[in-house]
Amino acid sequence: MSRVVPYAITLLGLACMAFIVVGISQPVPHPETYLAVTDKPYVAAQVAQEEAEAYEPEPYYEPVCYNSYWYESDDAEAEAAAKEWIAWRESGGDYGARNGQYVGRYQLNEMYLDGDYSEENQEEAVEAYIADRYGSWQAAQEHWQEYGWY
Repeated sequence: MSRVVPYAITLLGLACMAFIVVGISQPVPHPETYLAVTDKPYVAAQVAQEEAEAYEPEPYYEPVCYNSYWYESDDAEAEAAAKEWIAWRESGGDYGARNGQYVGRYQLNEMYLDGDYSEENQEEAVEAYIADRYGSWQAAQEHWQEYGWY
């Protein structure tokens, strides 16, 4: 038994030595890297600033219906149907309908009618509004169907 104990201690010692040697042989960060991380935070900030200045995001174009000529339609029947559809949804087709500041068959804001609530002026004003904002009655109808207003 006396012979076994020294061998066990020797083996244990060798294992500890191997652990210590392996532990020491782990890679140690380069001193400049260590300093840049701990003692020179402005270096990291400067790099981040340079990267931010160099970044150019992709342009974002929000889809808008205003003056969308690609919505223009040569189909007069479809345009007339879209116009009637909106008129019935807005006022039941009544030129005398009022809802607060919204007036007439198409429920235009009073400012578009400039005090003249005649049928002719309502038609003229709504045509200008639709042409300017949507480009076509069909585009206005699509907008109304999506948002509940035009």
